Amino acid sequence: MEGFIELSSSDFMKIVFLFAEKKQYVPALSVIHGTYPGRVYVNHVHAPSVAVVWAIGRWMYAEGSLSNETEKEHFNQFIHDVVIPDCWDRDVDWFEIYTADAACWDDLFLSGFDNTMKVEKHYESIYTLNVEKFRDMNTSRLSSSEDITVDFTEFEILPKHYHDLPYVDSSFKEITSPGVALRIDNQILSICRNNGFVYGNEYCVDVDTFDAGLRKQGYATLAASQLIEYMLSDNMFPLWETTYQNIPSHKLALKLGFEAQESYPVYAFHLR
Repeated sequence: MEGFIELSSSDFMKIVFLFAEKKQYVPALSVIHGTYPGRVYVNHVHAPSVAVVWAIGRWMYAEGSLSNETEKEHFNQFIHDVVIPDCWDRDVDWFEIYTADAACWDDLFLSGFDNTMKVEKHYESIYTLNVEKFRDMNTSRLSSSEDITVDFTEFEILPKHYHDLPYVDSSFKEITSPGVALRIDNQILSICRNNGFVYGNEYCVDVDTFDAGLRKQGYATLAASQLIEYMLSDNMFPLWETTYQNIPSHKLALKLGFEAQESYPVYAFHLR
């Protein structure tokens, strides 16, 4: 059988060596180890050298080396025959692929596709927490005279509109992960949550202050610090991911005691 082949979940560990030892691939590793729903495609079933890990509801992670034109063509075919139809089925017109910084991906994505889509490359960074810096953070600055309620709650890792997809195992539909919601009365100010990407004793965080008028008031800092402290009590350490262009996110990460560890390219595909 030619082209990229989907692995069954029992075979996911065949490609773990491609994604090991890199913080940016904790989401991919969570799929491989079965803690987050996803799909895996490889160039060869028995001895894969290129693999794509597709985290359901998120994005794809590609690793390996496309060593010849045939493999590039097979990857191109995978995008057109599998990924794009899935996007249309879910009524979305874009997707992203995270990779290592290798020339083969530039050659394929930036010059190897037809005019059915626009491809843009940007860089992202992942941060790890310096616990000592976090502990030294002046928590008094996080207090407020407002009557803020800090709710520790659970968030579904997979949005309900993904539950009916034929390739989503039912065991993932009710899985939740911990998070914090700040509110005044019934108004949500900011949330911070473990987004479900967990591998070993590390997890990825998402922080959102949805109302632009509530930003730059310390709510995201408070929400994040509360969740981080809670998870540290269970010996779980956060990872913070953001694009180069998201200056407020970088500033918040540094404020909380995070330190940049790795940078890597992300290819955003916009369907025409």
